[in-house]
Amino acid sequence: MRRSRTLPWPVIGWLVASVLAGCAAGSSGRASADDDPGSGTDGASPADGSGISQAMVDGVVEQAAAETGVDSADIRVVTAAAVTWSDGSLGCPQPGQAYTQALVPGFRVVLDVDGEEVHFHASRSGDFAACADPVEPVEDAPADR
Repeated sequence: MRRSRTLPWPVIGWLVASVLAGCAAGSSGRASADDDPGSGTDGASPADGSGISQAMVDGVVEQAAAETGVDSADIRVVTAAAVTWSDGSLGCPQPGQAYTQALVPGFRVVLDVDGEEVHFHASRSGDFAACADPVEPVEDAPADR
């Protein structure tokens, strides 16, 4: 008679949590499997130690220009840095939504658009989304992450 083997409950719990965390991190609509984490569209690495490439920042400025109708030359970068978000909301929680409860490495770019601060947040995929009611990140992430 063949005896089946089962995994201990803590191992099963860990496996389920790992799978769900991975799925939730990619389910925000911000992640892309083809993106290279931490690099811009041209793969340029940051020269200023911020952890975010100039190509990524330029892309966010262009995105803001398209979304607001303001010329990109009139948009000023207030801050751009690699950060750690407290959860899968990436610092932009939406009412009624559930998020991965784990630290998430990502990016924050704050722009001055016609005198208004506009926040853009992303995971390490670099797929930025505007955030109307931003939450501060847990910490600025080291540039080598």
